[in-house]
Amino acid sequence: MNLTTLELSRNHLSGEIPPELGSLTSLEWLNLSDNQLSGEIPSELSDLEELEHLFLAGNEWSGCIPAALKDVPENDFDDLDLESCSDEN
Repeated sequence: MNLTTLELSRNHLSGEIPPELGSLTSLEWLNLSDNQLSGEIPSELSDLEELEHLFLAGNEWSGCIPAALKDVPENDFDDLDLESCSDEN
């Protein structure tokens, strides 16, 4: 699939992010901000090697931010109030 942008902010989404989003390998822009998403940020998002924009604030996350996502140039990680995962997490 060649989907490059997935804009789902402010859609009243709830539950966890499906790990299958990690299979959208052409994705460059992912915005899931301002929903009611919860749980951990799936490590499968690290498989999105083309990802340049990732916005996740305004949800109920737990756990930590997968370390490989720190390389996403445009993000709102400072607004998440979560630590980055280390190799031990």
